Amino acid sequence: MPIWLTELLIWVNSRIPVFLRPSAKKIFQYLFIRVQAVAGCRRIFHGHHVEFVNSEIANLEAYEFLGPGRGEVLVESHYSLVSPGTERAVLCGLPGARRSFPYVPGYSTAGVVDKLGQGVTGLAIGDRVTGRVHHADRETIGVNRLFKIPNGVSFEDASFIELGIIVLQGIRKAGIKPGDRVVVVGQGLIGQLANRLARLLGTTSLVAVASSRNRERSARLPGGADDYVAVSDTPDRVHTLQADIVIEAVGTPQAVAVAMNCARDGGRVVLLGSSRGLTRDLDIWGLAQRRNLEIVGAHISAMPDRDESPQRWTYEQEGRLFLELLDKGRLRVSDLVTWRARPDECNAVYEVLAEGGREHVGITFNWKAEAVGA
Repeated sequence: MPIWLTELLIWVNSRIPVFLRPSAKKIFQYLFIRVQAVAGCRRIFHGHHVEFVNSEIANLEAYEFLGPGRGEVLVESHYSLVSPGTERAVLCGLPGARRSFPYVPGYSTAGVVDKLGQGVTGLAIGDRVTGRVHHADRETIGVNRLFKIPNGVSFEDASFIELGIIVLQGIRKAGIKPGDRVVVVGQGLIGQLANRLARLLGTTSLVAVASSRNRERSARLPGGADDYVAVSDTPDRVHTLQADIVIEAVGTPQAVAVAMNCARDGGRVVLLGSSRGLTRDLDIWGLAQRRNLEIVGAHISAMPDRDESPQRWTYEQEGRLFLELLDKGRLRVSDLVTWRARPDECNAVYEVLAEGGREHVGITFNWKAEAVGA
């Protein structure tokens, strides 16, 4: 949408009485998508997606969307993976997160190509694909954000694609070498994926650090951590870990401070978690300077589209590698799924996330569990 049109709509919306704005928005969306369909000679499709209708309220909503244009395909979803940290931050309005509603969450989904747009090559109707699709039963997406799923990889495992890419980039920037002592701070889904990918590189010692023992069982599953430290039980133990490399997978200032205390002098701290939270009363940078720590940022938005280097592979390269590790059995993720939910259970799922997630690690929506929206 052109900037001038967006600004005009904001100006018009500000002059509509507040109680009429939801209805006015629905009317505009209804008309706008039909104008787009006529202008682009595209069909209008109907589906259902998860929507944060307001703070801490998630529903399964019907929606309309345009069919595939040039370079796009329509994907029929089988599984989508919840990104607990990012989605909880938006839902609960945490510092640093998006605060406008309604909002459609999700960005890691696996399904089947149902329709092709013009100019699409390399994909055919019926191909199994995974990529940046919202929590929706069907959606149109550009082919440049999709990967073919190898025959030996399930839809559910393939739905981990985006989080796998995020973690692989962090592991690559960590520069782990055989024999390094590694600590992973945060044992949510990102942290536990980091455990397993760091283990593949031959680390001598891998310690999982978390605020509580809620996720200790899954962190210690085969391929995971050797040891587990709950900060709530033994807060001083983090100072004794003396890790060569620490991967911070939470994103809060408090977790960053814990990660720095886990590292040896001159060690490397990789910030893998999306930054959120307030830094009041935490002298993070002073701590880093005093102990000569190397701080490395690792975020998917900083990945190059081309011209990769040993420390910065492209999005496409990392995605292919993640699927290859799954296909060859070197990486297992199915045992990290602790809740396989139906899409119509989304409100219950996000209520649990809003409370902190309890013991849950991986949560998937099964879009084929039953007729969505029935």
